[in-house]
Amino acid sequence: MKKLFYTLMVLPLLATLSACSDSDNDLPEVDMQVTISGGVQNQDDNKIYVEQGTPLVVESITAVPRNGKKTTIGLTTYYLNGLPQYQTVTVPFSCTLSTDALAVGEYSFQIKSAVYQVDKSAAFVLMSYDLVVEEPEQDTPATYGRSIVTPDTQQVAEQ
Repeated sequence: MKKLFYTLMVLPLLATLSACSDSDNDLPEVDMQVTISGGVQNQDDNKIYVEQGTPLVVESITAVPRNGKKTTIGLTTYYLNGLPQYQTVTVPFSCTLSTDALAVGEYSFQIKSAVYQVDKSAAFVLMSYDLVVEEPEQDTPATYGRSIVTPDTQQVAEQ
């Protein structure tokens, strides 16, 4: 009789756990919009180019919902070659990456943002870019305007 009683007590718990696991796959449906200045993204190879000594400024990050549901961004972390460089929770999630100490060459630049959307699981979006630091031109330093950059990859995963 005790076994039957314990089994009946555990069944609702198992049903609840299985219902939770189904909702875990319900990730936010967003496209991330990253606005930069100080560098430019080449449309041919999708790399961001910046002159050595010119800071790369991420002016803002915005989550654009694909399904019309209200969406917001949380903690955002910037990485250079896999190492965290800066974190922020403040809108517009901006960051200035100094290139003074970077050698001329290619780097991995990533942005990881927590994303929250109505009726969806909490998640994070990882945006990856190839960043190329170029030798500065002596005669005319580059002046890049503001632009929206497209990540090489954008992955959404559960938190």
